[in-house]
Amino acid sequence: MRVVLLAVVIGGFAAVAYQDLERAHDRAVEDALRQTRNLALTLEADAVNTMRSADQAVLALMDSVGEPLAATPPNGQPTLGETHPADALPAVRSLLVADATGLVRYASGTLSLTSVAGFDLFEAHRDCPTGGLHLSTPFRDGPESGWRIAVSRRLNEPGGGFGGVAAAVIDLRRFLEFYASLDVGAHGFITLWRDDGAILASSRRSQRLEADPYSLAGDIPRFDPAQRTHTLTGRSALDGRDRIGTVLSVEGLPLFVLVRLGADDYLAEWRAGLWQRGLETAALSAVLILLAVLLLRHLGRLEHTTKALRASERQSQALFNSSFQVMGLLAPDGTVMALNQPACALAGLPPGLVVGRRAWEFRGWARDDAIAAQFRHSIETAASGRFVRYETDLVTEDGVRVMDVSIKPIFDEAETVTLMVIEARDITERKRVEDSLRDSEARLRSYLDAAMEGFFISGERGQFIDVNPAACRTLGFSRAEILGMRVSDLVARDHSLSAASLAGFRSVEATGLFRGEMALHRKDGGIVRAEVNAVRLDNGLYLGVARDVTERRLAEEALRASTSRLSALVNALPDLVFILDDQGRYRETIASAAHLLACPIEGMLGRRLDEVLPAEAAGILHAALRRTLDSGQPQRVEYPLLLADGLRWFEGRTQTLAPDFASRPMVLLLSRDITDRVEAAERLAAAKELAEAANRAKGAFLATMSHELRTPLNAIIGFSEIMLHELFGPLGSPRYHEYARHVQNSGRHLLDLINDVLDMSKLEAGRMTLEEGWVDVTDTLEGCRALSELSAERGEVALTVTTPADPPMLFADERALRQVLLNLLSNAVKFTPPGGKVEVTAGLRGPGEDGAGGFAIAVRDTGIGIAPEAMATIAQPFHQADSSIARRFGGTGLGLSISRELVELHGGSLDVASEPGRGTTVTVLFPAARVGRLPVAETAQPA
Repeated sequence: MRVVLLAVVIGGFAAVAYQDLERAHDRAVEDALRQTRNLALTLEADAVNTMRSADQAVLALMDSVGEPLAATPPNGQPTLGETHPADALPAVRSLLVADATGLVRYASGTLSLTSVAGFDLFEAHRDCPTGGLHLSTPFRDGPESGWRIAVSRRLNEPGGGFGGVAAAVIDLRRFLEFYASLDVGAHGFITLWRDDGAILASSRRSQRLEADPYSLAGDIPRFDPAQRTHTLTGRSALDGRDRIGTVLSVEGLPLFVLVRLGADDYLAEWRAGLWQRGLETAALSAVLILLAVLLLRHLGRLEHTTKALRASERQSQALFNSSFQVMGLLAPDGTVMALNQPACALAGLPPGLVVGRRAWEFRGWARDDAIAAQFRHSIETAASGRFVRYETDLVTEDGVRVMDVSIKPIFDEAETVTLMVIEARDITERKRVEDSLRDSEARLRSYLDAAMEGFFISGERGQFIDVNPAACRTLGFSRAEILGMRVSDLVARDHSLSAASLAGFRSVEATGLFRGEMALHRKDGGIVRAEVNAVRLDNGLYLGVARDVTERRLAEEALRASTSRLSALVNALPDLVFILDDQGRYRETIASAAHLLACPIEGMLGRRLDEVLPAEAAGILHAALRRTLDSGQPQRVEYPLLLADGLRWFEGRTQTLAPDFASRPMVLLLSRDITDRVEAAERLAAAKELAEAANRAKGAFLATMSHELRTPLNAIIGFSEIMLHELFGPLGSPRYHEYARHVQNSGRHLLDLINDVLDMSKLEAGRMTLEEGWVDVTDTLEGCRALSELSAERGEVALTVTTPADPPMLFADERALRQVLLNLLSNAVKFTPPGGKVEVTAGLRGPGEDGAGGFAIAVRDTGIGIAPEAMATIAQPFHQADSSIARRFGGTGLGLSISRELVELHGGSLDVASEPGRGTTVTVLFPAARVGRLPVAETAQPA
């Protein structure tokens, strides 16, 4: 019996130990999940602040632009003031303003784009007249640049038309650097992606992502968009590792952040304790065999001790998960709950005298009142839910120590701060290294002051930050005068190297490196020819070293005088000059417009046409080259070439060179850019086609309206003449009442025609505005049914309306909704023969394949239907299924077009499905955002 009892006790202890391990495992998982949620909220706030800052910069840029740019100023550069909104925004890489064609009229920063046509940041606003903030898809402004996104807004013309875009460009490497600074363990990672699957930033570097942000779109988890927060558990599809994480949708933006921690990281401490707990269980089991009786007697005491041990383990786990040296747990009111040994040593008190008291009350941590007040303020700030980090000086027995202090709030499931983790790290040695670095910079300064070459340091906007004495001596300016200038101010404007000098400065901004010669002007008006080596430094500054080579260059220029005159003559030509041998190899290239070349000149020499140009252009030029060599006669060809700024057209002319020019036959090729001429011809053809289409529409309109207007006017004139001449006796005759009713009906019909034309004009001009509010769809449908019922009875057509038992409210313009429904009912009744029927159904529609739902109203009839070839134009103004419709049934052909425009103003769609002889179904779908149950107020907006 005792053996059995002992076995039961040992088994119970083993079960308790196992449960304790399971609870420790669950706590580790919960702590890891809480850490991912808190970090995800921090990343969301960072993304929102970054995009909000960029949007503020765009709004400020739009204010500075004012009216949309109609033309480029004479000097080719827009002037929007000396201060740009992006100057104080490190997250914003560049700002730009583009006109309605996508041409960049203004750009700041390092942006090299000249046109944004075809880019998402431009096309989204051009195709969406409602405007608003737009976050673009990732793009590059050059093959060597990193991925970027743009926050953009639409610019409108004074009349409301599309005038262009204003955008702030954000370098995605900013997120990469921030994510790399966060501690998510060796196997964890952070990801920021767009809702279309583009991964914008990830702490785990990937060559596939650097080449294409959409390369891993299939691996991105998908969730219900109605929920902001999602929890991920299990093995990752990327590498098969077990992870836990949190996905959070960024509020107000099409972005998601994902934080995942590897099980190898957050369970490392739990796994490390498995062996120790196993040995402890075995040892205790041996003791239990010897002391079974004592164990049973003190079982109650052991249970109490076990509970205390579990509480201590929870506190210890929270304390020692941090990587700082001094660690502790605080309650939201600042009461010390637990400390580690270094923290107690810093306070100079044992844990028993510290726990339970306010943290700022101990002079071991706060030697004076000012430090104590700062400590208390930081704790109260963290208790409000914000992360706090600062540096402070502490006077210890070893001297003054500099401490890096951070206070992290810990949230429960209700997002309430329940604990605060305080951490402190001694960074005295790092501060000493920084002081040593400043001393090193001072020594470097002395070296620069003694150098013979001129050293220049400038900022991102081109302003000089520092120069050495040699630079001042070379240019004749004082140091204060140079520091008040910009880089471009030193360029000799009237010198032949002025353009190259400015291009050199731009090259440093674009590539980070420049080696070449520049022409700089002295204070006394002289010119300095200088060899310049310039590089971009890691801190965003630029370093330039200039050596005066004026005398050497003057001697060299005298030697090359005749050659320079000849080169200037050739460079003045608008053509590109190429010399090709009989194998089609480039032997010499002269180009005044290098941007028109397929590649740099040094990459062309010695290579064949098919190695430099696309196959089509190479084939055209090679054929012209052979014809020139075979016939000896000049040839003229046209060929397209896709360059960095888009597709360009060139006209090439060939001519053989004299036999003594080289040892083998050579051909001179002159190429001229004729893109403007080709595009002008294309625009002329398009304008002609539009004019012909407008003329046809005008003819159709006049043909329709002449019949529609004459019919009621003839009735008005005829019946009024009968009444005027009293053909049936005095006006008291009852028949005149019937004629007066015909006159009234004809007048109303004429008014309806004119109203349709006016409504169509307002819609096409974009001047139709909606007066929106919550509408009872059932009442509206019943009112429209009552108005259409008389026409249905006259035509012997059965009209029914079916609505759901508990219909929702619709946020819409009630007048516009009635006009749409009456137009659809009128068409359905008019085109349905006697004995047919018209059915109207309304109800909620669930999400389809595109994920969209909403409220749908369908009008079905059993009428004549619409031919398939007429479906494409049936909803266009003044169009009907065939030319005889207006004669047989009447109408302007505007009803369906007006209805579609009004529905699209609500963000909805109008779909027409028909089969000739079997009837037509017109479905009006309003988006889910306009559907609700209870309106908040008369001015409420849809959720």
